[in-house]
Parts: sequence; structure tokens; C-alpha cells
Amino acid sequence: MGLLAPMTPSRTIPMQGYDVIGDIHGHADALRRLLIKLEYTEVEGAFRHDSRKAIFVGDFIDRGPNQREVLRIARKMCEAGSASAVLGNHEFNAIAWATPNGNGG
Repeated sequence: MGLLAPMTPSRTIPMQGYDVIGDIHGHADALRRLLIKLEYTEVEGAFRHDSRKAIFVGDFIDRGPNQREVLRIARKMCEAGSASAVLGNHEFNAIAWATPNGNGG
């Protein structure tokens, strides 16, 4: 009885979509082609989309010829706010392999 606010006309809220991308494995050219196909555009060194965000789910490295370029693309997108990323098992293994154990290994 009078506790609820009156209904207001709905406002248009832009749709925020996500593109989930994984298992890139150092294939920067394929990543670029995929982002372009998904209608991302490269602006100031970072791929961006008007209404969607990329979610990278790991395995950026190993196998392919352009691992550093894959990491650069993903990092620039994360820094620009057009992507988020989590490590995959390949990144975890690389970090573990490169981390000294204190016993000379």
C-alpha cells in the first residue's frame, strides 16, 4: 500500500556481450583474423568492440610461431578494457618451469 515506487519508463541499456577465446597457442595471425571476423577494430594498438568484450581463457603460448605477438595483442586489449584474461595450463607450466626452486633447479 504505497510502499512501491511507481513504474518508470524503461531506459535503453546497451547490450554487453562477450566473446570467449581460448587455445590461441601462439597463432597471432589467426587471432587477428578472428577478432576482425568478430568485428573488433584496432584502435591505438588495441582491438576494441562497441558492445562486446573478449574473455581470453588461456593457452596463449606454445606451438605457434608468434607467441609474443599473441601476448601483446591480449595485453593491449586488457589494458584498454576491451578484454579480460585468465592463465591456462600452458602459461602456468611456463611460469613453473622458469621459477627457481631455491636448490639450483
